[in-house]
Amino acid sequence: MEPLAPTDPERVGSYVLLGRLGGGGMGQVYLGRSPGGRPVAVKLVHSALAADRDFRRRFAQEVQAARSVGGFYTAPVVDADPEGDPPWLVTAYVPGPSLHDAVMSSGPLPLGTVRSLGAGLAEGLAAIHACGLVHRDLKPANVILADDGPRVIDFGIARALGGSELTVTGTMVGTPGFMSPEQAMGETDISPASDVFSLGSVLAFAATGEGPFGGGSIAGIVYRIVSGQPDLNRLPDELRDVVMACLVQEPSGRPNLDEVTDALTHGREATEMFTPGWLPATVPYLASDAVRAATVVVPPSDLTRPVPPPPTPGSVPFAPPTAVTLPVATPPAGGPPVADPAAATVAAPREGGGTLAAPSPAPDDTTKEHEAPPNPSRRRIIFGAAGLATAAVAGVAAWAALGGDDKSKDNQGSSPSANGSPSSGAPTPGTALWRFPTSGTVLSYPRVAGDTVYAASNDGTLYAVNAADGTERWKFRTGAAIGSAPFVVGGVVYLGSDDTKLYAVDAVTGLERWSFPTGGIVHSPVFSGGVVYVGSADGFLYAVNSDGKERWRFQTGNDTHSAVISGDVVYVGCSDTNLYAVEAFSPTKKWTAATRGAVSGFPVVDSGVVYFGSTDGMLYAANEADGRQRWTFAGVAAQAGPVVTGGTAYIGGGSNVYAVNTNTGKESGRYTAAGDVGRPTVAAGVLYVGSKDQNLHAVDAATMQPKWKYAAPGAVQSPTVAADRVYVGVDDNTLHAVAI
Repeated sequence: MEPLAPTDPERVGSYVLLGRLGGGGMGQVYLGRSPGGRPVAVKLVHSALAADRDFRRRFAQEVQAARSVGGFYTAPVVDADPEGDPPWLVTAYVPGPSLHDAVMSSGPLPLGTVRSLGAGLAEGLAAIHACGLVHRDLKPANVILADDGPRVIDFGIARALGGSELTVTGTMVGTPGFMSPEQAMGETDISPASDVFSLGSVLAFAATGEGPFGGGSIAGIVYRIVSGQPDLNRLPDELRDVVMACLVQEPSGRPNLDEVTDALTHGREATEMFTPGWLPATVPYLASDAVRAATVVVPPSDLTRPVPPPPTPGSVPFAPPTAVTLPVATPPAGGPPVADPAAATVAAPREGGGTLAAPSPAPDDTTKEHEAPPNPSRRRIIFGAAGLATAAVAGVAAWAALGGDDKSKDNQGSSPSANGSPSSGAPTPGTALWRFPTSGTVLSYPRVAGDTVYAASNDGTLYAVNAADGTERWKFRTGAAIGSAPFVVGGVVYLGSDDTKLYAVDAVTGLERWSFPTGGIVHSPVFSGGVVYVGSADGFLYAVNSDGKERWRFQTGNDTHSAVISGDVVYVGCSDTNLYAVEAFSPTKKWTAATRGAVSGFPVVDSGVVYFGSTDGMLYAANEADGRQRWTFAGVAAQAGPVVTGGTAYIGGGSNVYAVNTNTGKESGRYTAAGDVGRPTVAAGVLYVGSKDQNLHAVDAATMQPKWKYAAPGAVQSPTVAADRVYVGVDDNTLHAVAI
């Protein structure tokens, strides 16, 4: 839970607000307390939506229907005011983490847990459908893991967004990766079978840590959904049949919820489903944090403060995460793109920063090219009066529906407009979309969240930039240069500074929420399970709660660099020549792995192996469990750290990027630039790397052959890929957005 922002109200109706739980396409969600002392979840509708009378009408209808939903596995609606200014909704508060947070923190769930989860979700969806509702946005973030079973939240309410003016200009209701083909195609007559499809995707995520349709650009995800290309290779055999059945393209071909439940509970007694040990040991720990948050006692003096008026329309940038804009572009080549979450700077030894606390990437076949699918059986899109709402889907969904393939030659992009954004169509790869001036060099990779790019500069400033057009939203100054990469989660930007502090900055307003002092330069932070983990040059790895209070510290022998998390272990390199594995919940060392140089880049964990570089010029592979060395690869500038995907580790060395087979530790290819390179980023089978030769290089990750180059006015730093573009800092003190 995050503290209330200065613009947040103190009360909504008769409910006292205690803190922020999160936000979504409809509005901000708060932890509240009822007049009788019960914890509740209060959803305050965005002011931009509140101004839409059609939305208010649909909202009132859906709230009325949602109030009738019962069952053990839903969070019931307890109060609402559709006519409020702005409208609001109150549901029972369920103590526990979301499925998304639990998997991102602790990794994929065990088979037994996933089976229980699926049975509970099926029962919850059945209760929703029995009241004439369709959830429409079932996803891991809308599933809460309680001690006595899962709860489905936000049911039925997504439909209120369906005809809003905010969805007419190229957006759709749902979440990429978890929406059904009929949703992705822009159809409005959505049946309960759509939720069955989403349930299959959610179960795949719970069991593998990834959705069945991969990541990367929205266009790529939607293409794989509507053309029927799920990747279930990592799914346990016991789940594959039921998940595949849920993911059938035609709604009529999917099982009903009773059949899903039977398949998941076959051979198990009902009493076994949600016993106290149904969740892994790490997940109840996260739930206990939520329970403590729900029982926060608000001092009486805090309740007597004047209540500020609600924000006026336009006072806060409105960007609903669940109303997704689909780029009209040439369909991507088949194969789920694997987006690397982090990259390092060319200007060694400053590292690129921590990676998201995520499960391992998919195995080798994740990056294989898929053959073009046959003509799908989904009906062709008809553009009529309702077609305006699906216009943005046409670039991908209509293409798939009409049987196109990845050999289309219609790949000509339009020239950028005066402000750097494309005037129409898809821009040519390697074309600058916009340039944003800074007062220093963006050494670390930028971070993209929603429609905002967050980039830190060695001028001591964190910049928030509109991802669409490159205009400034806000900037935040620290007391010294920033070499770390920002980490954005839960509406907060965390970053380290050379002024020895870790900062938490409001992602919307740019205001400081808190700062945490250390004794040295602070490196790139990573966030997991309500805790920020960050290394400092003072020789400590710090665990800091999301309120800025220290949880614990672990002492190393020297400058402690950027950490990553896998499961319940934090891995961090140190200038004392060691990589440390430390328990996430206590400052307890599990093991160390020694090198002959400083481990100044961040490690990567993949499929039970930790990969990390050292300034001794070696790339190391060690067992995740005990740190035992598997192999080494010599001749690299490994202070930047590797990128690992599809059975290959990519790492820079001088002007070369090496491809190293993760099984053998042998070189499988290389690409040579005309100057020193930094840490690459890999997405959709393409490797992007910046170089001192003043080029951003796009390289085929399989063949290591060049695809295109983007010429910049200075050395190119660490790239980040998001949607249809790559963001990168350049030494002429600019941040660039380049089409891919």
